[in-house]
Amino acid sequence: MASKFRQEKYSTMTPASKLIILEGPSGSGKSSLAAALQESLLPGIWLGFSMDTLIYTLPPSVLHRCNTANDWSGVDGRAIGAAALACLRALVECGNKVIFDLCIPSRQYADTFQAGIQDLSPVKVGVRCDWQEIERRTRHRADRSIEEAERTFKHQHPFPDYDFMIDTTGIGPDAAAMECLASFRHLLDGPGPTGSAPQADAEQGGGNSPV
Repeated sequence: MASKFRQEKYSTMTPASKLIILEGPSGSGKSSLAAALQESLLPGIWLGFSMDTLIYTLPPSVLHRCNTANDWSGVDGRAIGAAALACLRALVECGNKVIFDLCIPSRQYADTFQAGIQDLSPVKVGVRCDWQEIERRTRHRADRSIEEAERTFKHQHPFPDYDFMIDTTGIGPDAAAMECLASFRHLLDGPGPTGSAPQADAEQGGGNSPV
């Protein structure tokens, strides 16, 4: 797919983005792409975070029911969605670089989420895939129902604009990561008026354990 850039991203005064958003339906390859991007961006450290990070804190029996029977009764999806946004902001505001992937459940959440991250200068990537390939991947992974995958495929709620669009139907995560970085790596490097490297990257080295 052709990429569609926001022109303001080309400003030489744009700071380095510390947030990559991968948006797409279930089975489109977001999680695999996020992991490939993390490896491709080394030695820079990018955390992987997603809506599933919180969903997988549900009691095992409830999680199994949600994933295999598409039965979300008793689960407050709005509260989990609000928590995901709050956690994401906290991670970035504490100085972390984050790759966040999500499947947008509604038009309202799409608008709320975009408004909630816009001041963080995110790089937004739309991840797409043909239904036949999504169905194949879903059957292979066996941890999510076909009904859930089909619902997110048929009822997508995309952002109004993206920095890049990628179709993963015929390519693996490593190749997809290479295409993504070829398109928007400059937004992560954050060239300033002097062309200097971002301070956070310049200070990489020994690192500090959080404990």
